[in-house]
Parts: sequence; C-alpha cells; structure tokens
Amino acid sequence: MDFGTILLLLFWGTLVGLVFSLVGAAGGILASFGLITLIGVTDPNSIKPMAQILSLATALVFIPGYIRRKATVIPLALMLSAGGVMGAIVGSTLSSKYLSDMSTFKPLFGLLTLVISAQIIWEIYKLRNEEKSDLLACKKGVHSISAIGTTIKFSYADKNYQVSLWTPWLAGFFIAIVASAFGVGGGFLLVPFMVSFLRMPMFIIPATAAVVIFISGSISVTNYLLMGADIDWITLSFLIVGGIIGAIIGPKVNRMMQDSWLRIFLATVLSLIGLKYALGF
Repeated sequence: MDFGTILLLLFWGTLVGLVFSLVGAAGGILASFGLITLIGVTDPNSIKPMAQILSLATALVFIPGYIRRKATVIPLALMLSAGGVMGAIVGSTLSSKYLSDMSTFKPLFGLLTLVISAQIIWEIYKLRNEEKSDLLACKKGVHSISAIGTTIKFSYADKNYQVSLWTPWLAGFFIAIVASAFGVGGGFLLVPFMVSFLRMPMFIIPATAAVVIFISGSISVTNYLLMGADIDWITLSFLIVGGIIGAIIGPKVNRMMQDSWLRIFLATVLSLIGLKYALGF
C-alpha cells in the first residue's frame, strides 16, 4: 500500500467520523462509498461489515463525550437497541444471501442514498427555526430520566418527554433490518424517528442514535463474520484511525455551530452518490 493510498484512507475515515459524530447519520453511507469507489472493494458482503465496523469505532469514541454533557437518553437508546439486535440478525442474514452481487447491491444502495438525501433536506426545512433555541437550551442537558410502567420519561431543558417502551422497540427492529442489510448504521432512520415522531431536540440525538448503532451494528458485523465475510483489515485499520480523529473533532464542533450548512453539503454529496450508483454513472 503506497503513501498516497494511506493518506486517502486517513482523510476519508476522518470525514466519516466527523460527519457521523456531528449529525448522527450518514457515516455508513460515506464509508461504503469510499470502499466501493475510492478503494475498489468489489464484494458487497465485505463492504457491509467493513463500513459498519468503521461506524462502530467512530461511535465508541464520541459517545462518552456526549454522555458527560448529558446529551444522551440512555434508556431510550437501550430500548431501540433491544429491537435492533433482532433486526440486525434478520437483515444481515437476508442481505448476505440476496444482496451479495455488486450489480444488484449498487443500484439499491444508490436508491437508499437518494432517500437519505431527501430525508436530510426535509429535516433541514423542518429544523431551520429550531436550532437556535435548542442551542441555547443544551447547557442544561438531559435530566429526570425514569421508567414508569411501560413508559420512559425524561426532561431536556424546560421540556418533558415520554415514550412508550414498545414504540422504540418496534422502530429499532425495522430500522436495524434495513441498516444491516445495506451495511449502514441506521442513523438516517433513527434521527428522523427521534426528531419527527418523538419530537426530540437535535442536540441530544446524535449520541442517542450512536448508542443504538453501536449495539445493533455489533450484532450485524458479528453475523456477517460468522457467515464468512472477508475483511481487509489493513485498509480498515487506516480508515478507523481517521474515523477516530473525526470523532474527536465532531463533538467539539457540535457545540459551536448550527449544523444546517453541514446538512446541506451532506445532502448534496449523498444526492450525487445516489445518482451515480442508481443510474450507473
């Protein structure tokens, strides 16, 4: 492996880690694009667990910082993960059998990427008037967390939230099926679920989603490995080093910026990736 390739891997891993730790989504998509187009991995059943391992390593780095800032709802993350464990097994098993050919995987992956891009654009539109108030409130953090009967309750700033235990379990199950089938983290579905359905503020979502991604993604990767997935550990190690760097930077940036411009840039990049793969450019 030449020095230029190593630099490319480090740069791309850093980008993946930065975006994932800022937004809580799209890390797996960017990782897969790098593996397919920039590095030239041709086996979908290798790409999927490699992309997920990079997302897991990144999540493991930035989750503790968000927890210390009280920007994570752990009980909610655990309920989403409980459903996600079963969904990850189902999704990875089906994908290993039915999405093992690149000619089938790439167009479907492209369509998924276009859906994610559209979802990000929609969230930009919905959140554009909420970011400022959330930023001012984030200093108080998540507090008064409790589980009473079949309901999780918590407060963020001056607002109270409550979630039925079955709602995140079912959401986690179906999200993990899709995520593990395509080798992505699932943040693209977890984030809008928490924003639009649970009405949670954006500043406590990235790490809550990352906890879910780490747990369900670990099950998905393990299942792929048990089914014989071939991993290029040397390539992956350089990507992980870059991902760790990005994950260290991301939470610091998260506290200082409104993320609309990042989301606009990300939606543009994902749209181009989606069109490239879906239309065979």
